[in-house]
Amino acid sequence: MSSKEILENLIHDFNFDNLKSFFRSKSRKFQDIDETIPTDKADFTEGIKFGEFTTNDTSPNELVVYCFKVNKPLTERSGKKAQYDLAKKNLKLDTSYSAGIFIFYDDKLDFRFSLIYDIPLSATKRDWSNFRRFTYFVSKNQTNKTFLNQIGEGDFTSLESIKEAFSVEKV
Repeated sequence: MSSKEILENLIHDFNFDNLKSFFRSKSRKFQDIDETIPTDKADFTEGIKFGEFTTNDTSPNELVVYCFKVNKPLTERSGKKAQYDLAKKNLKLDTSYSAGIFIFYDDKLDFRFSLIYDIPLSATKRDWSNFRRFTYFVSKNQTNKTFLNQIGEGDFTSLESIKEAFSVEKV
């Protein structure tokens, strides 16, 4: 089954088994972690450090995958900033990762698929990718064409190619 077909299954039946299948289809280096992550925010529950994988960049980048359940229904515009802040906080706490893919899902099993990565400014300062830019809202009530094309067919072998998959406006 292709990555795009696995993503279609994920859209219509969001569950962790389909999500693992997707990441395994994108990287043979994907490893399950399944570690519970406490959240101190009322908007989020069931935080999980889901897995990790290494890219083939010149200096290998460790990418982490987190999943969080959102207590309010997700929409195209809802909660992006709060989700970004939670994601950034987790990346700051675990400095072994230079980037993370964060999946936020709700009771309807709609989800947001976001990439957040570190932009080193100096030896002691870091900045982070823009929270509005590298994210897809996915719902079984939409066509999700851009998400399916970009992420389903995207190359996950380097951080740069993953950024390219996330760096597109909606079609």
